[in-house]
Amino acid sequence: MNIEIFSYRYAQEILEHEYYKDAYDEIIKICEDCPLPMYKNKSKSQPKLDIVQQVINTYFRLAFTDIGWEKEPYVSPEDKKDSLRGDFRKKFVKKITSTEEKTITLQIEVEMGNIASSYRNYFKFQLSYGYNLTNIGILILPCDKLSKRIDSGVASFEKTVREIPSADLSITVPILVIGLNDNGATEIDIKAIESNLKIVQGKGNKHKEEHNKLVRKIMI
Repeated sequence: MNIEIFSYRYAQEILEHEYYKDAYDEIIKICEDCPLPMYKNKSKSQPKLDIVQQVINTYFRLAFTDIGWEKEPYVSPEDKKDSLRGDFRKKFVKKITSTEEKTITLQIEVEMGNIASSYRNYFKFQLSYGYNLTNIGILILPCDKLSKRIDSGVASFEKTVREIPSADLSITVPILVIGLNDNGATEIDIKAIESNLKIVQGKGNKHKEEHNKLVRKIMI
């Protein structure tokens, strides 16, 4: 997958520093390796919808948790009894000398759904940042053209880039926005691999295992 980057409050500049570049490279590689799962006629009423959101979500879940990212971390201290959770979090430690090290904690939200969820993502980043649970938020979402192939009303990179700076007084956490761009990306005809749409979408508990196996099969 091709990617677009937007850096808010110097998130990219911080992550590209030599102390944190390993973390940055890890995230970028996972995004670039994201498959483009196409299933023609997944919606009878909307023929233009041909990309399977659930496969992309599962890809990121497997890709991040496989390399040690915490899944569904609380975005506020557990003693607050707040049930709000993020998608992924990881603390990176860089040894500088035998007695000195640099650390950075990153929180990721993958947004392939309704545009209204974007505002919840900003809130989760800000809450986590306010409690010193994360230093930088990473938001991964489709670019506009790809979003229109997933569903109607899906959040997009372009809209997010327009939105975040306008909330400069209320969003104080550095955020790296990564847009997934399908221009020139290799499509995977997932229907040719698995014709059962319920398995492809992971619908119901009885299809979860087969769905995970399917996504593993197409992971690069």
